[in-house]
Amino acid sequence: MHEMTDDERYAAIRSRDTRFDGMFFTCVRSTGIFCRPSCPARTPGRTGVEFLPSAAAAVAAGYRACKRCGPTAPPGSHDDDPAGSLADRALRLIEEGALDDEGSVPRLAAVLAVSERSLHRALVARTGAGALAHARIRRARRAHELVTGTVLPLSQVAHAAGFGSERQFHETFAQIYGHAPSTVRERSAAPRTGDGADPGELTARLAVRLPFDGTGLARWFGARAIPGVEEVDGAVWTRAVRLAHGPGVVRVDLGARTGPLLLRLRLADLRDYAAAVGLVRRLLDLDADPEGIDAGLVAAQPAFAPLVAARPGVRIPGTPSLREALLWAITGQQITTVQARDQLARATDLHEEPLPPELVTGSVRRLPLRPAQAAASAEDWFRGPRARRAALVGALAAPLDVAAD
Repeated sequence: MHEMTDDERYAAIRSRDTRFDGMFFTCVRSTGIFCRPSCPARTPGRTGVEFLPSAAAAVAAGYRACKRCGPTAPPGSHDDDPAGSLADRALRLIEEGALDDEGSVPRLAAVLAVSERSLHRALVARTGAGALAHARIRRARRAHELVTGTVLPLSQVAHAAGFGSERQFHETFAQIYGHAPSTVRERSAAPRTGDGADPGELTARLAVRLPFDGTGLARWFGARAIPGVEEVDGAVWTRAVRLAHGPGVVRVDLGARTGPLLLRLRLADLRDYAAAVGLVRRLLDLDADPEGIDAGLVAAQPAFAPLVAARPGVRIPGTPSLREALLWAITGQQITTVQARDQLARATDLHEEPLPPELVTGSVRRLPLRPAQAAASAEDWFRGPRARRAALVGALAAPLDVAAD
């Protein structure tokens, strides 16, 4: 294992590299303050710092925690970068349609448990724009996908993209893309859903940063697929999902090695189009920086270089909600993945919710289990220690961060 030198650590703090947060801490002798490597404060001189392996060691040595970078918080936690974390959670909710229909900035702020002012300041500091500006560009982008990729009437496109009215849709679209939606549709040569294809499907093109280990994701999903809820055929992944206005089915060919991924959607309600796209991006970890992650892993652990070279672009699959992640994590303790899947399949059988016939795709015919239902009937399906069953029920009953669930 490669041990970083102090010169390498100093190079990391000069570049404010977040990948090293938690690996070591910078202690400034002149101020008596210790920071994480990514601290935005002015970089101290090379001779004026020492590096310690933990926050506890820094405190024991008499240093105080920096108020700007919060080095005592675990990397990636909400307390690690409060403004950044708030902005990221807000952007995810906006991407999933939090400001569409009856949504509003005050309601979004309430979901995130902050004031409107705090939300606005966090977004502007992180992105340079407020919530409404992000919602506007998101709606326009989704509308463009539907205009060029489907034959839906423009009135339905406006509705599906989250615009409050057709007038707002036309004005925003023309301002951003320079032409009316009808003109863009006429000039588009892209194949459209409904032109000889399945009229019940919508499509979206998911931008993906390469390299992309899609076959690895397909294997991961396949090993955990609950029969009737999810299937993997080769590299084609299909899953039923619960959305705000009704059920849906998503299907992606994860074997594509270049260009965007083609997402096919069947939705009970067009208003869930944007939320479905955002959910799939999260499930496939498409916002990760694979080159940066691979480079950071090899730099920290050179012994992993052959493994990274053999499988570049490995992603961390997501889950639809924090409660579903808890359900899988606790059920799967000290047993195999197959055993955990069989237990959850049994629970799903107890609470069968068929998909509407028009949404059934291949063998995907029912909705995923609700974690609350699983907890309520744990005695009927859970096979394991009584203490673990109690932990499962307690964890799923506990209040969670609404924005993260």
